[in-house]
Amino acid sequence: MTPEKKASQILEQRRKLDRENQQKRINEVYEKIPQIKSIDRQIKQLGFTSLKLASLGKDTEELEKKIKDLSSYKKSLLRKNSYSEDYMDIKYFHPVCEDTGFVGNKVCSCRKQLIIDQKYDQSNIRDKIREENFATFNINLFSQNPDKYPISPYENMTHILKIVRKYCDNFAYETSNIYIYGEVGRGKTFLLNSIAKEILDQNFSVLYVTAPRLFKFLNDYLYAFEDRREKLDEKYRLIFESDLLIIDDLGAEASRPKDPALLFDLVNERMNEGKPIIFSSNLDLASLQEEYGDRIFSRIMGNETKILEIYGRDLRL
Repeated sequence: MTPEKKASQILEQRRKLDRENQQKRINEVYEKIPQIKSIDRQIKQLGFTSLKLASLGKDTEELEKKIKDLSSYKKSLLRKNSYSEDYMDIKYFHPVCEDTGFVGNKVCSCRKQLIIDQKYDQSNIRDKIREENFATFNINLFSQNPDKYPISPYENMTHILKIVRKYCDNFAYETSNIYIYGEVGRGKTFLLNSIAKEILDQNFSVLYVTAPRLFKFLNDYLYAFEDRREKLDEKYRLIFESDLLIIDDLGAEASRPKDPALLFDLVNERMNEGKPIIFSSNLDLASLQEEYGDRIFSRIMGNETKILEIYGRDLRL
């Protein structure tokens, strides 16, 4: 189910709950103050009669005055019994749109937030990105000593951050991939999570998956029986249809004969649809080409792929 459909389902459930809760309050009042039940019947009957007379072009002023007087009396009975005047009215989760998700022709903020929340849930990293994001990214962990590198790890990461922040800011127009590589413990996954949060907060869909899990899932889907495959369909579609796919730790998977073909088809289909992928890997470009072959290497590196190397000391130490 898409985030949009899920949001509509949640809003429908809210409206149903709104009505159920209202009916519970009405029943409570009727039981405690039976006179109000009688008043409501009278108001309803007078209302029908008033509408009928109005449709015939007749004067309804007297009926309207009776309805107003009965409503005032009902409110006084509610106050007398320690209820608020609107206690029997429907109460909405979000009064601005009355839980419809729209204000006039515009999408309400509550519906937008529900869609974002659903996309967060789909991303697989909701909890991680609370702690790992650009706001918590500590550039000072990177050494300012160039050592054996052309520029220091600190300067290099500063440059990388500028590139990926610009990528995030312009994501609505991005179709290019990013390939981030470096040794273990250099901050690749933290950077991926930071990018993911930034894109999700712009109301785009993101799917984060490690390469081992991705290939296991694709193989499971490929060889699944029809009833089992139907249960996997939603996630399978998300791999191809999400606005951004993040594949972490490419090259760490235990390679199966089908994996290279699956990877090529995945990259090819997303690129044809203009949907970018961000890869992270311990493999440098030469190792990536050796591991997957020229055909896949060319496809990953096509479409103006941004290649970013993170180096320096192991940050976990």
